[in-house]
Amino acid sequence: MSDPNNANGQWDIEAARNLYNIKRWGAKYFDINDAGHVVARPLGDAGIAVDITDVIEEARGRNLKFPLLIRFQDILRHRVEALNLAFRSSIAEFNYQGKYRGVFPIKVNQLREWWRRSSMPASRSISAWRWAASRSSSPRWRCRATRAASSSATVTRTPSSSAWPSWASSWARRSSWWWRSWRNFARSFRCPSRWRGTAHRHTRAPAGQGRRPLGESGGENAKFGLSTVEILAATEMLKAEKLGHCLKLIHFHIGSQVPDILTVKKAVQEAARFYAKLYKMGFLIEYLDVGGGLGVDYDGSRSAFDSSTNYSLQEYTNDIVYYIAYVCNSEGVPHPAIISESGRAIVAHHSVLIVEVFGPSGRSAPARTCNTARTSTRWSRSCWTSRRT
Repeated sequence: MSDPNNANGQWDIEAARNLYNIKRWGAKYFDINDAGHVVARPLGDAGIAVDITDVIEEARGRNLKFPLLIRFQDILRHRVEALNLAFRSSIAEFNYQGKYRGVFPIKVNQLREWWRRSSMPASRSISAWRWAASRSSSPRWRCRATRAASSSATVTRTPSSSAWPSWASSWARRSSWWWRSWRNFARSFRCPSRWRGTAHRHTRAPAGQGRRPLGESGGENAKFGLSTVEILAATEMLKAEKLGHCLKLIHFHIGSQVPDILTVKKAVQEAARFYAKLYKMGFLIEYLDVGGGLGVDYDGSRSAFDSSTNYSLQEYTNDIVYYIAYVCNSEGVPHPAIISESGRAIVAHHSVLIVEVFGPSGRSAPARTCNTARTSTRWSRSCWTSRRT
């Protein structure tokens, strides 16, 4: 096998890296060693390399069956650290007065082992960065979410059922509720009066439009969130109920895989305008949640294609911090704390699926020979035509 881009025609380690583009999609977590084996580097360049072939042999020695899923918990912690350090660098560069707070969507990985290991008291743990959890209000999330959020805040979607769950009040006081629709907003006024004024309330704004397939359901056509008119109506209801002090966060979401950084720029500017106008109306909002969207360069092309991204992690955080600061400075309002929910970008690299190769497959044309010594022009033409086909 040879790399078509290799002028010498020799197959070596560097040719393999270039052909399979592992330097890009591997994000410094995966590489090829001198033996030609794929290795994982859970801590990036600073850590040791784990030979995947050795892991496979160890699994066979334990009589484990394939397909085999390998998880690298250190990659999770390293991704959280990288995201926080990127935002910290952007905040310092643009003299941003607010802070950054990460939120992890539990739906991305609900395993108890994930939360137990990623929340260990260590310098690289999620708890060290004071991350919160974004969870559904469905009963199936109750135990996982409450356990995960025992030492941090949570962002919770309002219940979808008509009746409030009997266990909701047990953690409502340390939760922050966001409205995904006008119906959810109206239902929140029917919650028990003993804690109705204590839980913080958030609204999802129709900022920006993502690419397909979410592009058609973004902006004012979004399936989730309140429209501009509904937001204004919601503010009137909050004032009438004397609950204006509970509105603490505005949130938008343009998709979990946004390949084009221009989409992020436009959405952030829109959301920042919503925040500034609401703040001037008397709602002392403290947080601006930019949702998900931080994409993963799956194919390593660094393009605006659906399976790639045309920006780096630092470029992503720089644009978010810069445009929020720019809008706030022009509107004369305080800089809000920034929240992001980059679940995909956190967990995408941490697991590897190993499957067995059952055998090669391919198509090969049967060999044909012709006697060029014959002088028949028609026969020769027919022979060479059949060889081409």
